[in-house]
Amino acid sequence: MHYHNKSENGFTLVELAIVMIIIGLLIGGVLKGQQMIENAKTSATISQVDSYKAAFHSFHDTYSAVPGDMRTATNRLAGCEIAANECASGNGNSIIGNMIGGTGGLAVGEDVSGNAENVQFWKHLALADLITGVQTNADPNPNEFAWGESHPSAPFGGGWTVAYANDVADTTFGHVLRMHRDPTGNIINGQTGIHVISPVRAAQIDRKIDDGLSNSGSVQAEYAGTNCDAPGNYEETRKQKNCWMIFLME
Repeated sequence: MHYHNKSENGFTLVELAIVMIIIGLLIGGVLKGQQMIENAKTSATISQVDSYKAAFHSFHDTYSAVPGDMRTATNRLAGCEIAANECASGNGNSIIGNMIGGTGGLAVGEDVSGNAENVQFWKHLALADLITGVQTNADPNPNEFAWGESHPSAPFGGGWTVAYANDVADTTFGHVLRMHRDPTGNIINGQTGIHVISPVRAAQIDRKIDDGLSNSGSVQAEYAGTNCDAPGNYEETRKQKNCWMIFLME
């Protein structure tokens, strides 16, 4: 007579089915978790936009001046001192930095000096206790910029800059927030996968805040080509990070 040890037997069909179900649940859980993370980033981005817009208007209501452009910032903002933290006043012309929107469009970089109004915008708001996420203490090199230091960072990566737009092509006029990859230099256009957000998520944000169209309204997405949007409509079948975004503050 021959005896077989039960441990030598293979898996039964029931056991294999249970294993497959468990694997499927694990994969589904991972995918659902990733979707929840992306949704959380979307919500956090919208909250940031709302908070910066509210801070911008609150500052103007309180001081009757535009943050960054405020001509008397060193006299009126507590802690705003060139020697102490490179905080400076603006020229008081109600425009933050240089107007953009001509050659190069809204991708033109901001002034890259420490006392530029585009940089001071964040410092003025922080010193007025209206935002967090930027440094207001002494900076050993005020002409070097980084997300989370000179400029706030964004949930999807990259961060935020501010500019004054006069862009006839995209009918965008007034102060705008820009969410993009690098804090200095012109925003790179026309390259796939190098930006901060995919067309799917950009469209989701646009629909929640504005009209859902990439080239109109108070929320727009940019890319020199059709990998982010084919004029007006987001290319939601593309999963790469092909978009950078603009949010009108006024």
